[in-house]
Amino acid sequence: MLLKRYSLLNTIIYRCLSSERPTLYESLKVHQTAPDVFTQPAESLFVYPYRTSVFGGQIIGSAMYAAHLTLTKDYPLHSLHSYFLAAADNSSPIIYTIKRLRDGKSFETRSVTARQDNKIIFECAISFHKKEQGNMAHQPIMPKDDVVPPEQLQSTRHRFKNLLNDERLKPELRSFVELGLDMPARIDIRHCHPRDLLRPTPKWPARQLIWIKTIDPLPNDSYLHRSAVAYCSDRVLLTSALLPYALNVFSPRIHMQASLDHTMWFHDDFSFDTTSQIDSSTEDDPPKPIRRHADIPSIPSKLPVRADDWLLYELECPIAMNNRALTFGKIWTRDGRLVVTCTQEGVIRCY
Repeated sequence: MLLKRYSLLNTIIYRCLSSERPTLYESLKVHQTAPDVFTQPAESLFVYPYRTSVFGGQIIGSAMYAAHLTLTKDYPLHSLHSYFLAAADNSSPIIYTIKRLRDGKSFETRSVTARQDNKIIFECAISFHKKEQGNMAHQPIMPKDDVVPPEQLQSTRHRFKNLLNDERLKPELRSFVELGLDMPARIDIRHCHPRDLLRPTPKWPARQLIWIKTIDPLPNDSYLHRSAVAYCSDRVLLTSALLPYALNVFSPRIHMQASLDHTMWFHDDFSFDTTSQIDSSTEDDPPKPIRRHADIPSIPSKLPVRADDWLLYELECPIAMNNRALTFGKIWTRDGRLVVTCTQEGVIRCY
């Protein structure tokens, strides 16, 4: 066991500091090794320098990407329900095994089991739905009052850099910040109303607005962009639970913080093909209008959703109890279209 831990520590340090770092696209890709079995190489697994476990968002995104490779029809993903069962490291590959639960006329459903060293680390169920045209469509209005344009904000990485010149930074935290800056920057994160990183002020209600996007441009692959959004969504969701307290990632009182599950609903098909056909009820009987409430707000025009363009992430944590916190997130396009809703429960032990 000691040899395993020593080898693992060396592996993590080498891969965090290596200049040969995979891009986000390469981090999400999987390779088919058998029918409905896909492998994610160890060298592509991302571990934060100050942790030993693989980033959960990468596992979610790669599981989604693997599942879509088994589809019999080109149906967009509409929902995902997942559980993190054990921590993974980056010393050996992760194997994704897909089970085909349903291949119907309107839906295809897959379950994904991720294993490392024959140990189950992650389970999820994913459902894909054909494009349909309905006669009901409504959504809430995107927040506006508290939203600051991303061009006027500093990235989280830039704020970390500024800490190195902050006289309040304690010596024991300097190495933490330096390691954080050395990790590969795959996501640009900008808080509309950032708290002080060293002396966070408690905030209530536990709600925040964050702009997110991938740093590297991505090809026009709707499945890849959905996987990239899933990757980004896991990065900051649980941090909303810390807002009501004088706590953040630098706080030594946080003994443990880990995601337990992750659920996502995709309200947009992320399609880049504007000529693709949308199924209606029948070819000769299109959906008939339904009398609507006069106050239903209009929905912005549909445009391709890109993970490499700015998306507004609205987050809140309505309850924390028994060392668990429940968080909710809404992801909006810049023009105000709600494209993703997600939830996550996590364990946070604070002493």
